[in-house]
Amino acid sequence: MMRMAQKILLADDEVNFGYAMCEFLKMNGYDLTFVNDGKTAFEKYHIFHPDLLLFDVNMPEIDGFELAKLIRAVDKNIPIIFITSISDDSSVANGFEIGCSDYLKKPFGLRELLIRVQKCLSISTKDNDIYTLGTLNYSPEERCLFQQDGTTITLSFYENKLLQLLCQNFNQICKNGDLFINIWGDKDIDSKKSLEALASHLRKKLSDTLLVVENIRGVGYRLRKEEL
Repeated sequence: MMRMAQKILLADDEVNFGYAMCEFLKMNGYDLTFVNDGKTAFEKYHIFHPDLLLFDVNMPEIDGFELAKLIRAVDKNIPIIFITSISDDSSVANGFEIGCSDYLKKPFGLRELLIRVQKCLSISTKDNDIYTLGTLNYSPEERCLFQQDGTTITLSFYENKLLQLLCQNFNQICKNGDLFINIWGDKDIDSKKSLEALASHLRKKLSDTLLVVENIRGVGYRLRKEEL
């Protein structure tokens, strides 16, 4: 049986570059819908039902960050890649806080774009594991922690990656360098600040549980259970 092409919604107000990305990804087997403003992108999202979103940050009508917030309100799991010339630390951090899966800084090559898209759309078999953490059940595949009282803690793409790595090494120290490579690969971002910010966000999500993301300063992080 032929596998259905994975669908990508691309929104970028640079029309020529947008068409170049669109045609390149089509040549590599993806089903593309291309628009050049945020408002139309939000409308197309509900019609096209994409598997991945590629958003420029600076767009008319609705910018990429606001667009991602609107979509995250109804879909916590769809991968979002921001494509932008904005490269200051605060903007990158804002993108990750919103819940983006990746961040491509212009200019970039089409081959790099393809690799990032493939990575975001790939499904790890390890994501099918369910971790039992005291009274919590953690599903990396769903990016959720299920509490005994029925409430759910939803994780962003990168929070999920960090927690899964820490769960795989429960009560053991995961070194900073190993965590960074496994989460972001070799992306050109501030590894120390990015990891600290991510751990801080995850720690807040777990604040009402007995799970502690412990920072072993200068070494790494460890997930442990807080003793009552």
